[in-house]
Amino acid sequence: MIAGVLAGVLLAAGPADFGPTDAKKDALARYGAGLWQARRDRLLSAAKSHEAAAKQDPEAVAPRRELVKLYAQLGREPDAVKMARAVLAKEPHDAETAHTLATLLADAGELKEAVAAAKLAAEHLDPDTRPDRALAVLRDLAALINKAGEPAAAVAPLRTAAELFTDRKKAVVASGYYTAAEADAEAADTLERLGKVLVKAGKPADAVTAFQSAAKLAAEPAVAARLDWNLSAAHQAAGDPAAALARLEAFLKLKPIAVEPYERYAKLLRDTGRAAAVVPSLQRLSERDPKNLPLRAVLAAEAAGDPDARPEADALFGRLAAETADPKVVRVAVRSHVETGRANLILADLDRVYKVLKPDRDDPPAEGDTTFAADRAAALTEALRAEPDWTAAVLRAAADDLRAGTTHSYPTWHLLGTLAGRAGKLDLAAAQFRQAVQAAPFGPARVESYARLMDILWRLRRHREIADLCREGLRARRSGVAEVFFNYHLAYALAELGEADAALAAADAAIAQAGDTDRLAVRLRKVYALKSLGRWDEAVQLGKRLLAEADPGDRNRVRYVLAAALWGAGDRTAAEAELRAILDADPDHAGACNDLGYHLAEQGRDLPEAERLIRNALAIDRADRRKAGDPEPENAAYLDSLGWVLFRKGDLPAARAALEKASAIPDGAADAVVWDHLGDVLFRLGEKSKAKAVWEKAAGMYQTDPRGKRDGRADELAKKLKRVS
Repeated sequence: MIAGVLAGVLLAAGPADFGPTDAKKDALARYGAGLWQARRDRLLSAAKSHEAAAKQDPEAVAPRRELVKLYAQLGREPDAVKMARAVLAKEPHDAETAHTLATLLADAGELKEAVAAAKLAAEHLDPDTRPDRALAVLRDLAALINKAGEPAAAVAPLRTAAELFTDRKKAVVASGYYTAAEADAEAADTLERLGKVLVKAGKPADAVTAFQSAAKLAAEPAVAARLDWNLSAAHQAAGDPAAALARLEAFLKLKPIAVEPYERYAKLLRDTGRAAAVVPSLQRLSERDPKNLPLRAVLAAEAAGDPDARPEADALFGRLAAETADPKVVRVAVRSHVETGRANLILADLDRVYKVLKPDRDDPPAEGDTTFAADRAAALTEALRAEPDWTAAVLRAAADDLRAGTTHSYPTWHLLGTLAGRAGKLDLAAAQFRQAVQAAPFGPARVESYARLMDILWRLRRHREIADLCREGLRARRSGVAEVFFNYHLAYALAELGEADAALAAADAAIAQAGDTDRLAVRLRKVYALKSLGRWDEAVQLGKRLLAEADPGDRNRVRYVLAAALWGAGDRTAAEAELRAILDADPDHAGACNDLGYHLAEQGRDLPEAERLIRNALAIDRADRRKAGDPEPENAAYLDSLGWVLFRKGDLPAARAALEKASAIPDGAADAVVWDHLGDVLFRLGEKSKAKAVWEKAAGMYQTDPRGKRDGRADELAKKLKRVS
């Protein structure tokens, strides 16, 4: 039975690129098995089968094309990107793979490359046989170009897509992918998108035509209903606020439940010289539609602009806060509070919702209340995270509260610390997390606050503060945090401070206190401590022992630490062997890619490979950060490595760009090595005064950075400074 099904799959797939030779039969069979497994959602098995087929026949494209889809489905985006590029290198006319690559690159934040891939897909479309794919490619291409800030260039693909479903409608329907009604609906949607792009491109007259054509084609009432809204935008872009207002007032008769129409209404009233009518007009609309919460939010925000009307506006905001957690409504309130210089009201709002969520309340709230409070807290948080200026205003208010001794709830302090960290204000983040530690209840909340505070202090390289915090936690009889946590951090902090006996005592205490799940981590921490103390032979010996004892799943983790110890011990060959062993098992191990690339650059050898490895580390890390929602899109240490290899290659402008980018990231700004390297580049570029300034910055940082003395960097830097004195 399976053989018959497999034969059918192979015939349907048409694997002509395998060729007829006997040597390729095994690859063909594995390819067929992969297709069969994928159709039954056995994705891991399918990937293994296609990988085996690709290995068996290095020239075959079909299994690689399938792997692009499977890797994307399995969350292996870097692998999918690599495989898609490999497929396109062999078959540059593969529109489907190019479209997939464009999507993957866009998700990874590689917008320029995504546009290029989408253009490649669009060049090789087959709209007659697959109009659905053609539509998707053209729309995505337009969206990517528009996102790249080139709306005028996004017009052409949308026009092509619209013409496909209007001028060539019969062919589209004949393909069997759309009925006549569905073709009209797609045409209307595409024309509406085209109109919006034309507005942004500064072609309002063409936008009007597109919007009107969309309304005529659409069977869906909503598209026709949006006509006045869209035409209002076109007239506004054309500089005709009166015509825009007339169209908008027609649209408002539909009583839209959204923020944007009423915000535009207020702006157009002002633009037509009727500023005094804004609040009364919104008030009348609200009286006719009292349940329209977005409208009430805009009314409150407009009223808050007048200091005399703020008590009434705040009362309205207060009622809205009790009624809705709609993110768009919350966003209006947050913006209003920031614009009126009252960011402290946002902190008060956070305290109120977190009070409902407080786990140790004597009077537990109803389930509905906690759900509402959680939703509102999430909406407030998201509004702040999305707008750096709003975050800055709230952080200024929080800093004022710290100075004034104003208290907040634990989650508020925790959120403020997170926002400060994301904004690169690490000192303020540390202060906020210290407050969170003091206010947090015993249990996971306090552990999390300590962990976040410790992370910030490590980023700041505040080794003495870390040591003091750990000792304080160990002295406290009821800190609520396990002693192993403090000893784990204390060991490395003291090692960085050069306090060898105390550091190793803390490391041994952590090992004794660790449970099974933490045992390897704390033992590896001792390797790091020994390395930091310059006791390289002991670090290597312990690393090798841990590698011999490690489970297969932990071997790469141990190898990575061992490689660092071997490098410090001067055994570069062995260190490189460990890093290459990691990459043999996991080619996308970002840390190993970076470290091997950096070590090659340090030695001035295999510089093309070094650059490839470091760029791969950056790409993998960038994708991981994007998935995790990390506010910093790139790793400062990896950018420093890239800058250094480019410096070694003699590409000084590119090296400068990479290092300046690294120094603008908070972690890079706190790293003396980044500034040291940047000074080297500037000196070679002939900018000696700038080189001196950044070298002096690095020299000051090396005074408290153990690497300065341990690695001889401080002495070397002193010599460089003499050359520019």
